[in-house]
Amino acid sequence: MSFPDTHTAAITNALTSINDPADRARAAGDMLNHIPALQRALREARQEAVLEMRATGATFDEIGKQLGITRARASDIAKGASTAGRKKKTQE
Repeated sequence: MSFPDTHTAAITNALTSINDPADRARAAGDMLNHIPALQRALREARQEAVLEMRATGATFDEIGKQLGITRARASDIAKGASTAGRKKKTQE
């Protein structure tokens, strides 16, 4: 099981262990309300890691290959650029 799967399972198990449905719904709502802050923290951690890789001499092409992303995306991450809020292009 991967890192996200393990943590997702732990959160799900914690929620399902709450017997009262109203308490369980409130707890789920509280967790959902914290997602934006968690996403910000994760983006910052990723950016710091990419900048650290750059500081050791890695190119954006090398970083992209290591992370399974494009060179351009690695560069965007280093700059703090986010795809959040961008609309995906639809194919016609």
